[in-house]
Amino acid sequence: MSVFIDKVTVGQWYENAYLLYNEHEGWLIDPGDDFDVLDDAFGKKNIKLKGIINTHAHFDHLGAVAQFKEKYNLPFFIHSLDKRLVGQANLYRKLAKGVGVFSTPAIDGFIDQIPSFRLGDRQIAVVHTPGHTPGSVTFVIDNNIIVGDLIFSETIGRTDLPGGNLPLLNQSVNKILGDFKGFKVYPGHGKEFVITEEYTRLINNEMINGG
Repeated sequence: MSVFIDKVTVGQWYENAYLLYNEHEGWLIDPGDDFDVLDDAFGKKNIKLKGIINTHAHFDHLGAVAQFKEKYNLPFFIHSLDKRLVGQANLYRKLAKGVGVFSTPAIDGFIDQIPSFRLGDRQIAVVHTPGHTPGSVTFVIDNNIIVGDLIFSETIGRTDLPGGNLPLLNQSVNKILGDFKGFKVYPGHGKEFVITEEYTRLINNEMINGG
């Protein structure tokens, strides 16, 4: 059964929310702001939503989670090391001069206690990739990886936000570059790209020079 990944960019920080789905069911990943925009776009797929899985718990990736939970009775999963960031999300949103606040979503389970999530006959593997936040994860299915804010098309993720750790980030980036050559990458902001030798050299240079 074919797997599809749709992206909608939302909110003040141009965050990428994803729908990972097949012909019958799907998972929401990082539904940031603009619930109505996301609900309209993803609702047109006419599939059953299984739940919400987040790459990490920064405020710009959480804004629509509670509304999706309420409307569709969905469970929400995040890594346990990002539990505190969920509770602090509105505070950091305010400090980042964000517009408005959102309902803090209840966490229904921790990603690190579930080895994978199912999508039809496929598994969505989970790789712990800390550094941007302590609980940042990467989702893997087929030759696709959804990395949150770990890496982007031309640079590595930030570590000056809550929970950031540069040595951990560099370790995680090296793991992704080494284990997923040729994979298509879906980042939390910006455009998709493929991990090529040229991209690997670019990112290695970024890490050597401190980002």
